[in-house]
Parts: sequence; C-alpha cells; structure tokens
Amino acid sequence: MSPLNSTITGESWKSFSAVVFGVWLSVWFYAALHNQYLIRIAPEHFTEWHYKMPFFTSHTMLGVAYAFGASVSPGMLLGVVLFMAGRLFGRAKLSPTRIIISTGWVWLGVEVCAGVVGMIVWRTGRGIYPDWVYPDNSLGMLITQSIQITAYLTGALFSIIVIAVTWKKRKDLVG
Repeated sequence: MSPLNSTITGESWKSFSAVVFGVWLSVWFYAALHNQYLIRIAPEHFTEWHYKMPFFTSHTMLGVAYAFGASVSPGMLLGVVLFMAGRLFGRAKLSPTRIIISTGWVWLGVEVCAGVVGMIVWRTGRGIYPDWVYPDNSLGMLITQSIQITAYLTGALFSIIVIAVTWKKRKDLVG
C-alpha cells in the first residue's frame, strides 16, 4: 500500500501524479501553441522584452521554452487543486483523464477572450489596458501584450470556473 493510499483512502501517488503532471503538460501544450502566433505578430515581445534565453535562436523553440517557464507554477497549482476538487473528500471520484481533459475548456475560454482583445487592439490601434503595461507603443507590442494580459487574467478566471464545475459534477454523480 502506498503512503498516499494509507492516508487518503482510494488514492495513490499514481493518480495524484497523473492529474498534476497531466494538467501541467496540458497547460504547457496550450501555452506553447499560444506563443507560436504571438511570437510571429511581434517577435520583440519575447526577444527584447523578456529575459534573454540562451541557446534558442528559432522563434518556434523560443515560444515553446517561454511556455514551459510560464506554465510550471500555474499548471502545477491548477493540477493540485483539480485533483482535490475531482478526487478527494466524500464524493464520487472523476477519472484523472476526465480531469485533465477539462482543462480544454480553460484553453477555449482564454483563446476566445484573448483573440477578441487582439482583434480590438488591431482594429483600433490602441491598447485596452493602462499605458504603463506596454513597454512600447508599436502595434505589434500593443496586440501581443494585450493578448498576454488577457490570457493570464482569463486563465485564472476560467480555471476557477473549471474547478467549481469539477466539484459540482462530483456532487451530481452521487445524487
């Protein structure tokens, strides 16, 4: 019997790891795809206004590498909280796969909101956030910075919604 199973009935390090690392990898995958179009709109968003990353000259790989760094903390935290909401306490348990797949709703919500904001900034030529959040006033930077800020804010919001829906779904499974 694993130590986690003896502490939390019916749970193992395998299920915990599957959810936490699965959610994190899901967030990383999403962030890597998201960065692919951002770095093509305004490469300087990553090459000039982020910390320098050695060994990466390809914009594609640079986007993937920055996504890795940006996804670790939020992805792991979301994974732990989704594990708790989806598997712990006295309700029916959701499968690790079902929990991991639920992060797709976060991706969808974030990308819709970020895309709308990007289109607004592109059409108006003005950022939607206070001037101090933009390192320069070039259109590419206004677009990418607005998209990024929106993605982080809505990522937190949609993560909270997915956690709440996960918790409620377990209640619905029992009664």
